[in-house]
Amino acid sequence: MATRMTTPMTTPLASLEAWTSVVLAAGPGTRMRSALPKVLHPVAGVPMVRLVCELLREAGCRNIIVVASPDSRDAIAAVVDGPGAQVVVQDTPRGTGDATLAARDALTEAPGHVLVAHADMPLLTVRTLLELAGRHVASGRVMSFLTAYLDEPAGYARVQRRDGRVQGVVPETQLSGAMRGQPEVNAGLYAANADWLFDTLAALPANEEGDVSLADLIGRAVEAGGVEAYQVTEAVEVQQVNDRIQLAAAEAVLRERMRRRLMLAGVTLMDPPSTFIDATVEVEADTTLAPGVHLLGRTRIGSGCRIGPNAVIRDSEIAANVEIGSSTIEEATIHPGVTIGPYCHLRPGVTLEEDVHLGNYVEMKASRIGQRTQVGHFSYIGDSELGPDVNFAAGSITANYDESTRIKSRTEVGAGASIGSGTVLVAPVRIGTGARTAAGAVVTHDVPDGALVQGVPARLRPAPGAEENAGNEGGHSA
Repeated sequence: MATRMTTPMTTPLASLEAWTSVVLAAGPGTRMRSALPKVLHPVAGVPMVRLVCELLREAGCRNIIVVASPDSRDAIAAVVDGPGAQVVVQDTPRGTGDATLAARDALTEAPGHVLVAHADMPLLTVRTLLELAGRHVASGRVMSFLTAYLDEPAGYARVQRRDGRVQGVVPETQLSGAMRGQPEVNAGLYAANADWLFDTLAALPANEEGDVSLADLIGRAVEAGGVEAYQVTEAVEVQQVNDRIQLAAAEAVLRERMRRRLMLAGVTLMDPPSTFIDATVEVEADTTLAPGVHLLGRTRIGSGCRIGPNAVIRDSEIAANVEIGSSTIEEATIHPGVTIGPYCHLRPGVTLEEDVHLGNYVEMKASRIGQRTQVGHFSYIGDSELGPDVNFAAGSITANYDESTRIKSRTEVGAGASIGSGTVLVAPVRIGTGARTAAGAVVTHDVPDGALVQGVPARLRPAPGAEENAGNEGGHSA
Protein backbone atom coordinates (compact mmCIF):
# COMPACT_ATOMS: atom_id res chain seq x y z
CA MET A 1 0.00 0.00 0.00
CA ALA A 2 1.21 3.51 -0.74
CA THR A 3 2.61 5.60 2.08
CA ARG A 4 0.05 7.99 3.51
CA MET A 5 1.16 11.57 2.92
CA THR A 6 0.60 14.24 5.54
CA THR A 7 0.72 18.01 5.37
CA PRO A 8 2.14 20.24 8.10
CA MET A 9 -0.51 21.84 10.28
CA THR A 10 -1.64 25.29 9.27
CA THR A 11 -3.96 27.67 11.05
CA PRO A 12 -7.32 27.58 9.22
CA LEU A 13 -8.94 30.77 8.08
CA ALA A 14 -11.42 32.29 10.50
CA SER A 15 -13.89 33.01 7.70
CA LEU A 16 -14.48 32.82 3.95
CA GLU A 17 -15.94 36.34 3.99
CA ALA A 18 -13.52 37.65 1.35
CA TRP A 19 -13.90 34.59 -0.90
CA THR A 20 -16.26 33.68 -3.74
CA SER A 21 -17.58 30.13 -3.77
CA VAL A 22 -18.70 28.27 -6.89
CA VAL A 23 -21.04 25.32 -6.32
CA LEU A 24 -21.26 22.90 -9.25
CA ALA A 25 -24.84 21.63 -9.58
CA ALA A 26 -25.30 21.10 -13.33
CA GLY A 27 -24.55 17.38 -13.54
CA PRO A 28 -27.39 15.21 -14.91
CA GLY A 29 -27.19 12.59 -12.15
CA THR A 30 -28.46 9.79 -14.37
CA ARG A 31 -27.54 7.08 -11.87
CA MET A 32 -30.21 8.38 -9.47
CA ARG A 33 -32.81 7.26 -12.04
CA SER A 34 -35.06 10.13 -11.03
CA ALA A 35 -37.01 12.97 -12.63
CA LEU A 36 -35.77 15.14 -9.77
CA PRO A 37 -32.33 16.71 -10.36
CA LYS A 38 -29.75 14.83 -8.32
CA VAL A 39 -28.66 17.78 -6.18
CA LEU A 40 -32.26 18.39 -5.08
CA HIS A 41 -32.56 15.00 -3.41
CA PRO A 42 -32.73 15.61 0.35
CA VAL A 43 -30.23 14.37 2.90
CA ALA A 44 -31.48 14.66 6.48
CA GLY A 45 -34.44 16.59 5.16
CA VAL A 46 -32.50 19.21 3.17
CA PRO A 47 -31.69 19.22 -0.58
CA MET A 48 -28.01 18.49 -1.08
CA VAL A 49 -27.30 21.74 -2.91
CA ARG A 50 -28.86 23.72 -0.08
CA LEU A 51 -26.78 21.84 2.50
CA VAL A 52 -23.60 22.86 0.67
CA CYS A 53 -24.73 26.50 0.35
CA GLU A 54 -25.68 26.68 4.03
CA LEU A 55 -22.30 25.20 4.92
CA LEU A 56 -20.55 27.93 2.92
CA ARG A 57 -22.65 30.60 4.65
CA GLU A 58 -21.74 29.10 8.02
CA ALA A 59 -18.09 29.40 6.98
CA GLY A 60 -18.67 33.11 6.36
CA CYS A 61 -18.89 33.17 2.56
CA ARG A 62 -21.07 36.04 1.31
CA ASN A 63 -20.84 35.41 -2.43
CA ILE A 64 -22.05 31.99 -3.60
CA ILE A 65 -22.55 31.20 -7.29
CA VAL A 66 -24.44 27.99 -8.05
CA VAL A 67 -24.00 26.60 -11.56
CA ALA A 68 -27.08 24.74 -12.80
CA SER A 69 -28.29 23.21 -16.04
CA PRO A 70 -31.00 25.01 -18.05
CA ASP A 71 -33.58 22.41 -17.00
CA SER A 72 -32.82 22.62 -13.27
CA ARG A 73 -32.13 26.34 -12.88
CA ASP A 74 -35.52 27.42 -11.51
CA ALA A 75 -35.87 24.47 -9.14
CA ILE A 76 -32.37 24.97 -7.75
CA ALA A 77 -32.85 28.72 -7.42
CA ALA A 78 -35.93 28.08 -5.28
CA VAL A 79 -34.02 26.04 -2.70
CA VAL A 80 -30.73 27.98 -2.52
CA ASP A 81 -32.40 31.37 -2.27
CA GLY A 82 -30.76 33.26 0.55
CA PRO A 83 -28.09 35.79 1.46
CA GLY A 84 -25.38 36.11 -1.20
CA ALA A 85 -26.53 33.24 -3.44
CA GLN A 86 -27.18 33.45 -7.17
CA VAL A 87 -27.72 30.80 -9.86
CA VAL A 88 -26.11 30.80 -13.30
CA VAL A 89 -26.56 28.34 -16.16
CA GLN A 90 -24.08 26.11 -17.96
CA ASP A 91 -25.85 25.99 -21.31
CA THR A 92 -24.09 22.87 -22.61
CA PRO A 93 -22.68 20.13 -20.35
CA ARG A 94 -18.95 20.39 -21.10
CA GLY A 95 -17.40 19.32 -17.81
CA THR A 96 -16.62 20.77 -14.40
CA GLY A 97 -14.05 23.25 -15.71
CA ASP A 98 -16.50 24.72 -18.19
CA ALA A 99 -19.15 24.89 -15.45
CA THR A 100 -16.77 26.81 -13.20
CA LEU A 101 -15.98 29.20 -16.05
CA ALA A 102 -19.73 29.88 -16.40
CA ALA A 103 -19.60 31.55 -12.99
CA ARG A 104 -17.11 34.21 -14.10
CA ASP A 105 -19.69 36.49 -15.72
CA ALA A 106 -21.70 36.56 -12.49
CA LEU A 107 -18.87 38.16 -10.54
CA THR A 108 -19.66 41.75 -9.63
CA GLU A 109 -16.07 42.39 -8.56
CA ALA A 110 -12.82 40.50 -8.89
CA PRO A 111 -12.34 38.19 -5.87
CA GLY A 112 -8.91 37.31 -4.59
CA HIS A 113 -9.67 33.63 -4.05
CA VAL A 114 -12.30 31.16 -5.23
CA LEU A 115 -13.48 27.96 -3.57
CA VAL A 116 -15.04 25.39 -5.93
CA ALA A 117 -17.27 22.70 -4.41
CA HIS A 118 -19.61 20.02 -5.75
CA ALA A 119 -23.27 20.15 -4.77
CA ASP A 120 -23.36 16.37 -4.37
CA MET A 121 -20.95 16.37 -1.41
CA PRO A 122 -23.35 17.01 1.50
CA LEU A 123 -21.04 15.68 4.22
CA LEU A 124 -18.34 18.35 4.04
CA THR A 125 -17.75 20.34 7.22
CA VAL A 126 -16.93 23.97 7.93
CA ARG A 127 -13.66 22.83 9.49
CA THR A 128 -12.52 21.27 6.21
CA LEU A 129 -13.52 24.31 4.12
CA LEU A 130 -11.62 26.70 6.37
CA GLU A 131 -8.62 24.38 6.67
CA LEU A 132 -8.24 24.05 2.90
CA ALA A 133 -8.63 27.81 2.46
CA GLY A 134 -6.09 28.51 5.19
CA ARG A 135 -3.53 26.14 3.71
CA HIS A 136 -4.05 27.67 0.28
CA VAL A 137 -3.39 31.20 1.53
CA ALA A 138 -0.38 30.10 3.58
CA SER A 139 1.18 28.12 0.74
CA GLY A 140 1.27 30.98 -1.76
CA ARG A 141 0.37 28.50 -4.51
CA VAL A 142 -1.99 29.34 -7.35
CA MET A 143 -4.16 26.34 -6.53
CA SER A 144 -4.88 23.91 -3.70
CA PHE A 145 -7.11 20.86 -3.61
CA LEU A 146 -8.49 18.31 -1.19
CA THR A 147 -7.36 14.69 -1.18
CA ALA A 148 -8.60 11.65 0.70
CA TYR A 149 -7.40 8.12 1.39
CA LEU A 150 -10.19 5.69 0.54
CA ASP A 151 -10.36 1.97 1.23
CA GLU A 152 -12.37 1.63 -1.99
CA PRO A 153 -11.09 4.31 -4.39
CA ALA A 154 -12.92 3.02 -7.45
CA GLY A 155 -14.50 5.84 -9.43
CA TYR A 156 -12.03 8.52 -8.33
CA ALA A 157 -8.99 10.00 -10.04
CA ARG A 158 -5.77 9.09 -8.22
CA VAL A 159 -3.22 11.60 -7.01
CA GLN A 160 0.18 11.18 -8.67
CA ARG A 161 3.20 12.07 -6.54
CA ARG A 162 6.96 12.04 -6.92
CA ASP A 163 9.11 12.36 -3.79
CA GLY A 164 5.99 13.39 -1.94
CA ARG A 165 5.15 16.24 -4.29
CA VAL A 166 1.97 16.23 -6.34
CA GLN A 167 2.63 15.87 -10.07
CA GLY A 168 -0.99 15.67 -11.19
CA VAL A 169 -4.03 13.43 -11.05
CA VAL A 170 -4.80 10.44 -13.26
CA PRO A 171 -8.41 9.66 -14.27
CA GLU A 172 -9.53 6.15 -13.43
CA THR A 173 -9.88 5.31 -17.12
CA GLN A 174 -6.16 5.98 -17.61
CA LEU A 175 -4.80 4.19 -14.53
CA SER A 176 -1.98 1.72 -14.88
CA GLY A 177 -2.20 -1.58 -13.03
CA ALA A 178 0.24 -0.30 -10.40
CA MET A 179 -1.85 2.80 -9.67
CA ARG A 180 -5.20 1.05 -9.28
CA GLY A 181 -4.38 0.16 -5.69
CA GLN A 182 -3.32 3.73 -4.89
CA PRO A 183 -5.76 4.93 -2.22
CA GLU A 184 -5.12 8.70 -2.38
CA VAL A 185 -7.79 10.31 -4.54
CA ASN A 186 -8.75 13.75 -5.75
CA ALA A 187 -11.75 14.61 -3.54
CA GLY A 188 -13.07 17.40 -5.78
CA LEU A 189 -12.80 20.49 -3.55
CA TYR A 190 -10.56 23.26 -4.90
CA ALA A 191 -9.19 26.61 -3.74
CA ALA A 192 -7.49 28.87 -6.27
CA ASN A 193 -6.37 32.38 -7.02
CA ALA A 194 -9.28 33.86 -8.96
CA ASP A 195 -7.42 35.49 -11.85
CA TRP A 196 -5.24 32.43 -12.45
CA LEU A 197 -8.25 30.09 -12.18
CA PHE A 198 -10.45 31.77 -14.76
CA ASP A 199 -7.64 32.70 -17.16
CA THR A 200 -6.28 29.15 -17.13
CA LEU A 201 -9.73 27.60 -17.53
CA ALA A 202 -10.42 29.83 -20.53
CA ALA A 203 -7.27 28.55 -22.22
CA LEU A 204 -7.64 24.92 -21.17
CA PRO A 205 -8.36 22.56 -24.10
CA ALA A 206 -11.13 19.97 -23.94
CA ASN A 207 -10.20 16.36 -23.23
CA GLU A 208 -10.98 13.35 -25.42
CA GLU A 209 -14.59 13.34 -24.19
CA GLY A 210 -15.01 16.99 -25.21
CA ASP A 211 -15.06 18.19 -21.58
CA VAL A 212 -13.02 20.82 -19.78
CA SER A 213 -12.11 19.27 -16.42
CA LEU A 214 -11.14 21.03 -13.21
CA ALA A 215 -8.80 18.15 -12.45
CA ASP A 216 -6.70 19.09 -15.48
CA LEU A 217 -5.90 22.37 -13.73
CA ILE A 218 -3.77 20.50 -11.23
CA GLY A 219 -1.12 19.75 -13.85
CA ARG A 220 -1.17 23.41 -14.93
CA ALA A 221 -0.72 24.48 -11.31
CA VAL A 222 2.29 22.18 -10.99
CA GLU A 223 3.81 23.87 -14.03
CA ALA A 224 3.09 27.27 -12.46
CA GLY A 225 5.15 26.48 -9.38
CA GLY A 226 3.39 23.71 -7.53
CA VAL A 227 0.06 22.82 -6.02
CA GLU A 228 -0.95 22.44 -2.38
CA ALA A 229 -2.74 19.20 -1.45
CA TYR A 230 -4.60 18.89 1.84
CA GLN A 231 -5.65 15.47 3.07
CA VAL A 232 -9.10 15.55 4.69
CA THR A 233 -9.23 14.31 8.28
CA GLU A 234 -12.41 12.23 7.89
CA ALA A 235 -12.64 10.56 4.49
CA VAL A 236 -16.43 10.25 4.81
CA GLU A 237 -16.69 14.01 4.24
CA VAL A 238 -15.86 13.62 0.56
CA GLN A 239 -18.43 10.90 -0.08
CA GLN A 240 -20.27 11.92 -3.23
CA VAL A 241 -23.89 11.00 -3.88
CA ASN A 242 -24.43 9.52 -7.33
CA ASP A 243 -27.09 6.87 -6.70
CA ARG A 244 -29.70 5.87 -4.15
CA ILE A 245 -27.29 3.62 -2.26
CA GLN A 246 -24.88 6.51 -1.71
CA LEU A 247 -27.83 8.75 -0.84
CA ALA A 248 -28.84 6.36 1.95
CA ALA A 249 -25.26 6.20 3.20
CA ALA A 250 -24.99 10.00 3.33
CA GLU A 251 -28.35 10.17 5.12
CA ALA A 252 -27.11 7.81 7.81
CA VAL A 253 -23.91 9.81 8.38
CA LEU A 254 -25.60 13.20 8.59
CA ARG A 255 -28.36 11.99 10.91
CA GLU A 256 -25.75 10.40 13.19
CA ARG A 257 -23.93 13.74 13.31
CA MET A 258 -27.17 15.42 14.35
CA ARG A 259 -27.78 12.89 17.12
CA ARG A 260 -24.25 13.29 18.47
CA ARG A 261 -24.45 17.08 18.34
CA LEU A 262 -27.66 17.14 20.34
CA MET A 263 -26.47 14.64 22.93
CA LEU A 264 -23.26 16.61 23.45
CA ALA A 265 -25.42 19.72 23.89
CA GLY A 266 -27.41 18.15 26.73
CA VAL A 267 -30.34 16.44 24.97
CA THR A 268 -31.23 12.90 26.06
CA LEU A 269 -31.89 10.39 23.27
CA MET A 270 -33.24 7.23 24.88
CA ASP A 271 -32.54 5.13 21.76
CA PRO A 272 -30.36 7.12 19.32
CA PRO A 273 -30.56 4.72 16.35
CA SER A 274 -34.37 4.96 16.27
CA THR A 275 -34.41 8.77 16.54
CA PHE A 276 -34.48 10.70 13.25
CA ILE A 277 -33.58 14.39 13.29
CA ASP A 278 -33.31 16.66 10.25
CA ALA A 279 -30.25 18.87 9.79
CA THR A 280 -32.37 22.01 10.31
CA VAL A 281 -33.80 21.03 13.71
CA GLU A 282 -32.83 22.70 17.00
CA VAL A 283 -33.39 21.18 20.45
CA GLU A 284 -32.41 22.79 23.76
CA ALA A 285 -30.78 21.06 26.73
CA ASP A 286 -32.60 18.83 29.21
CA THR A 287 -35.18 17.69 26.68
CA THR A 288 -35.72 13.94 26.36
CA LEU A 289 -36.51 12.25 23.06
CA ALA A 290 -38.05 8.79 23.45
CA PRO A 291 -37.57 6.00 20.88
CA GLY A 292 -39.07 6.46 17.43
CA VAL A 293 -39.19 10.27 17.47
CA HIS A 294 -38.96 12.10 14.11
CA LEU A 295 -38.08 15.83 14.24
CA LEU A 296 -38.37 17.29 10.76
CA GLY A 297 -37.93 20.55 8.88
CA ARG A 298 -37.58 23.81 10.80
CA THR A 299 -38.68 22.39 14.13
CA ARG A 300 -37.50 24.13 17.32
CA ILE A 301 -37.91 22.47 20.71
CA GLY A 302 -37.26 24.22 24.02
CA SER A 303 -35.68 22.89 27.20
CA GLY A 304 -37.19 20.44 29.63
CA CYS A 305 -39.55 18.81 27.12
CA ARG A 306 -40.41 15.15 26.85
CA ILE A 307 -41.22 14.01 23.33
CA GLY A 308 -42.55 10.62 22.22
CA PRO A 309 -42.27 7.74 21.87
CA ASN A 310 -43.03 7.68 18.13
CA ALA A 311 -43.91 11.38 17.86
CA VAL A 312 -43.57 13.06 14.46
CA ILE A 313 -43.04 16.84 14.60
CA ARG A 314 -42.54 18.96 11.47
CA ASP A 315 -41.86 22.68 11.06
CA SER A 316 -43.15 23.49 14.56
CA GLU A 317 -42.19 25.73 17.47
CA ILE A 318 -42.30 23.89 20.78
CA ALA A 319 -41.60 25.94 23.93
CA ALA A 320 -40.10 24.74 27.22
CA ASN A 321 -41.57 22.06 29.50
CA VAL A 322 -43.94 20.57 26.93
CA GLU A 323 -44.96 16.91 26.94
CA ILE A 324 -46.00 15.27 23.68
CA GLY A 325 -47.01 11.64 23.39
CA SER A 326 -47.13 9.49 20.26
CA SER A 327 -48.66 12.27 18.17
CA THR A 328 -48.15 14.04 14.86
CA ILE A 329 -47.55 17.81 14.94
CA GLU A 330 -47.36 19.87 11.74
CA GLU A 331 -46.59 23.60 11.49
CA ALA A 332 -47.86 24.30 15.00
CA THR A 333 -46.87 26.70 17.76
CA ILE A 334 -46.94 25.27 21.27
CA HIS A 335 -46.38 27.43 24.35
CA PRO A 336 -44.83 26.36 27.69
CA GLY A 337 -46.42 23.77 29.93
CA VAL A 338 -48.64 22.14 27.29
CA THR A 339 -49.37 18.42 27.53
CA ILE A 340 -50.50 16.46 24.47
CA GLY A 341 -51.66 12.89 24.87
CA PRO A 342 -51.01 10.04 22.45
CA TYR A 343 -52.43 9.74 18.94
CA CYS A 344 -53.25 13.41 18.48
CA HIS A 345 -52.87 15.14 15.11
CA LEU A 346 -52.18 18.87 15.00
CA ARG A 347 -52.44 20.01 11.40
CA PRO A 348 -51.01 23.31 10.13
CA GLY A 349 -52.02 26.57 11.80
CA VAL A 350 -52.59 25.42 15.39
CA THR A 351 -51.46 27.48 18.39
CA LEU A 352 -51.70 26.08 21.91
CA GLU A 353 -51.18 28.67 24.63
CA GLU A 354 -49.70 28.02 28.08
CA ASP A 355 -50.77 24.94 30.06
CA VAL A 356 -53.27 23.62 27.50
CA HIS A 357 -54.03 19.93 27.85
CA LEU A 358 -55.09 17.63 25.00
CA GLY A 359 -56.33 14.12 25.67
CA ASN A 360 -55.72 11.26 23.26
CA TYR A 361 -57.04 11.14 19.68
CA VAL A 362 -57.56 14.90 19.35
CA GLU A 363 -57.35 16.43 15.89
CA MET A 364 -56.96 20.17 15.26
CA LYS A 365 -56.32 22.52 12.35
CA ALA A 366 -56.09 26.29 11.93
CA SER A 367 -57.15 26.96 15.53
CA ARG A 368 -55.96 28.84 18.61
CA ILE A 369 -56.51 27.34 22.05
CA GLY A 370 -56.34 29.63 25.09
CA GLN A 371 -54.44 29.18 28.33
CA ARG A 372 -55.36 26.28 30.60
CA THR A 373 -58.05 25.01 28.24
CA GLN A 374 -58.61 21.26 28.30
CA VAL A 375 -59.70 19.30 25.25
CA GLY A 376 -60.96 15.78 25.87
CA HIS A 377 -60.21 12.67 23.86
CA PHE A 378 -61.79 11.85 20.49
CA SER A 379 -62.39 15.53 19.71
CA TYR A 380 -62.02 17.59 16.55
CA ILE A 381 -61.43 21.37 16.49
CA GLY A 382 -61.04 23.10 13.14
CA ASP A 383 -60.96 26.79 12.17
CA SER A 384 -61.72 27.78 15.75
CA GLU A 385 -60.67 29.98 18.62
CA LEU A 386 -61.14 28.74 22.16
CA GLY A 387 -60.60 31.17 25.00
CA PRO A 388 -58.78 30.43 28.27
CA ASP A 389 -60.09 27.96 30.86
CA VAL A 390 -62.48 26.22 28.47
CA ASN A 391 -63.49 22.61 29.05
CA PHE A 392 -64.03 20.95 25.66
CA ALA A 393 -65.28 17.52 26.70
CA ALA A 394 -64.66 14.17 25.06
CA GLY A 395 -66.19 13.41 21.69
CA SER A 396 -67.10 17.01 20.87
CA ILE A 397 -66.39 18.58 17.48
CA THR A 398 -66.62 21.77 15.50
CA ALA A 399 -68.49 21.19 12.24
CA ASN A 400 -66.57 23.78 10.24
CA TYR A 401 -67.36 22.70 6.66
CA ASP A 402 -70.65 23.30 4.85
CA GLU A 403 -70.98 20.75 2.06
CA SER A 404 -73.66 22.73 0.22
CA THR A 405 -71.60 25.94 -0.01
CA ARG A 406 -68.15 24.34 0.27
CA ILE A 407 -67.24 27.07 2.75
CA LYS A 408 -65.30 26.56 5.98
CA SER A 409 -66.50 28.80 8.80
CA ARG A 410 -65.11 29.64 12.21
CA THR A 411 -66.18 28.76 15.72
CA GLU A 412 -65.51 30.93 18.79
CA VAL A 413 -65.74 29.69 22.35
CA GLY A 414 -65.50 32.28 25.11
CA ALA A 415 -63.41 32.11 28.27
CA GLY A 416 -64.53 29.65 30.92
CA ALA A 417 -67.12 27.96 28.69
CA SER A 418 -67.92 24.27 29.12
CA ILE A 419 -68.68 22.11 26.10
CA GLY A 420 -70.43 18.88 27.12
CA SER A 421 -69.45 15.47 25.80
CA GLY A 422 -70.56 14.75 22.26
CA THR A 423 -71.45 18.36 21.45
CA VAL A 424 -71.47 19.43 17.79
CA LEU A 425 -70.79 23.14 17.23
CA VAL A 426 -72.03 23.96 13.73
CA ALA A 427 -70.02 26.87 12.38
CA PRO A 428 -70.30 29.79 12.12
CA VAL A 429 -71.19 29.95 15.79
CA ARG A 430 -70.08 31.71 18.98
CA ILE A 431 -70.32 30.25 22.47
CA GLY A 432 -70.34 33.06 25.02
CA THR A 433 -68.13 33.55 28.05
CA GLY A 434 -69.02 31.06 30.77
CA ALA A 435 -71.69 29.41 28.60
CA ARG A 436 -72.38 25.67 28.70
CA THR A 437 -73.66 22.98 26.37
CA ALA A 438 -75.28 19.79 27.61
CA ALA A 439 -74.01 16.43 26.48
CA GLY A 440 -75.01 15.61 22.90
CA ALA A 441 -76.16 19.14 22.02
CA VAL A 442 -76.08 20.24 18.39
CA VAL A 443 -75.50 23.99 18.48
CA THR A 444 -76.50 25.90 15.34
CA HIS A 445 -76.86 29.44 16.72
CA ASP A 446 -74.83 31.69 19.01
CA VAL A 447 -75.09 31.03 22.75
CA PRO A 448 -75.21 34.05 25.09
CA ASP A 449 -72.72 34.56 27.90
CA GLY A 450 -73.45 32.33 30.89
CA ALA A 451 -76.29 30.43 29.17
CA LEU A 452 -76.89 26.68 29.09
CA VAL A 453 -78.15 24.97 25.92
CA GLN A 454 -79.30 21.41 25.35
CA GLY A 455 -80.95 19.19 22.78
CA VAL A 456 -81.00 18.73 19.01
CA PRO A 457 -81.06 21.42 17.80
CA ALA A 458 -79.81 23.00 20.99
CA ARG A 459 -82.17 25.32 22.85
CA LEU A 460 -81.67 27.57 25.81
CA ARG A 461 -82.57 25.82 29.04
CA PRO A 462 -85.11 27.96 30.97
CA ALA A 463 -84.16 29.49 34.29
CA PRO A 464 -85.48 27.63 37.39
CA GLY A 465 -89.23 28.27 37.80
CA ALA A 466 -89.67 29.46 34.27
CA GLU A 467 -90.96 26.07 33.06
CA GLU A 468 -94.48 26.73 34.44
CA ASN A 469 -94.80 29.90 32.35
CA ALA A 470 -93.27 28.45 29.25
CA GLY A 471 -96.28 26.28 28.39
CA ASN A 472 -95.65 24.08 25.42
CA GLU A 473 -93.37 26.61 23.72
CA GLY A 474 -90.12 25.43 25.25
CA GLY A 475 -86.92 27.43 25.12
CA HIS A 476 -85.82 29.18 21.93
CA SER A 477 -83.20 27.61 19.66
CA ALA A 478 -79.54 28.42 20.33
